[in-house]
This record gives sequence, structure tokens and C-alpha cells, in this order.
Amino acid sequence: MADEDGAGLVPGIDDPGPIGAVREGMRVVDSTGAELGTVQDVKIGDEAALTADGQRMSESVSLFGRIVQEAAGPEPDVEQELAELLLREGYVKIKGRGLLRRGRYAGAAQIAAVRDDAVTLNVPADQLATEV
Repeated sequence: MADEDGAGLVPGIDDPGPIGAVREGMRVVDSTGAELGTVQDVKIGDEAALTADGQRMSESVSLFGRIVQEAAGPEPDVEQELAELLLREGYVKIKGRGLLRRGRYAGAAQIAAVRDDAVTLNVPADQLATEV
């Protein structure tokens, strides 16, 4: 069992870092202060995993949620190599503003802080992965 000060926690497993505080609907702001949209989905990864096998769908997702996820296709919807990395690291999918905006993905390492119902990234928007 971990101490109150966090000693004994395994980063990425017991302590996911800032991504652990991210919730759907939060505002997302990049490192320049530009508002990018809202959190559409959050996936906490397992950095100790050697592969992304078993990382695609959470056991806690309801039957309806599973049907919706299957119909939408696999997430993250990016090139295979990047998808593997994001699944292991964890990611936030950002729903952009406007109807024609494609989603963007911020890896767990790109999250600088989470506070006041906002996720602040440590990179500008142009360094985020875009949905294909």
C-alpha cells in the first residue's frame, strides 16, 4: 500500500499523472493559450505494457458504449504506430469547434496541468495528432 505522500506508487499505473484528473467535457487549452475544444474521450494508458494488446476498450464501458465505440471504429483513429504509442501512454481526444473539425489527440505526456475544469497542454495545437 502506498504512503500518503505517494511513495511506492508506480508512475503510469498507480499514479497516472495529470491525465487521471481529466474528465469528458473539460475545456482544452494549448501551450499558447488557444482554446482547442473540449475533451471527448480519455484513455489512461499502461506505460509498462510492451504492446497495446488489450488496451483498446475498457471493461467498464457499458454495453451501449461498446456498441457506439465499435460503430465509430477503433480509437485512437490515427496511423498504427502512433495509435500503439497513444494506447500505451494514454491520451485525451479533443473535440474541436465547428462541425467539420476533425478530432485531435494529446498524449498523456503533453498534458501540463488540469485545474478549474480545464486541461492545459505543454505543446501548441499544431503538434497534436489529428484524426484520420
